[in-house]
Amino acid sequence: MDAAGTDVPYRTYWRAWGCLLALTLGMVLIGHPAVLLAGMTLKAAIIAFVFMHLKFERAGLVVSVLVGIFATSLVLFLLLIPDGLAM
Repeated sequence: MDAAGTDVPYRTYWRAWGCLLALTLGMVLIGHPAVLLAGMTLKAAIIAFVFMHLKFERAGLVVSVLVGIFATSLVLFLLLIPDGLAM
């Protein structure tokens, strides 16, 4: 991460927290599976870009982190399929 220009004001964190809270409340109230999936994806993106400071990094690092996260999620999902089919 570059040292210049990356000081993030507390206001940014409070806004991100407010967005996460609003998304969570919306997901609880609506409860539709498509809304839950979209909300979880959006919440993960907010957390990654704001709290992990990925919005200040080069595009290559951001892509490699996101590909790693999605690849891990896919592997975990694929490992759970046999258990789901056995039920």
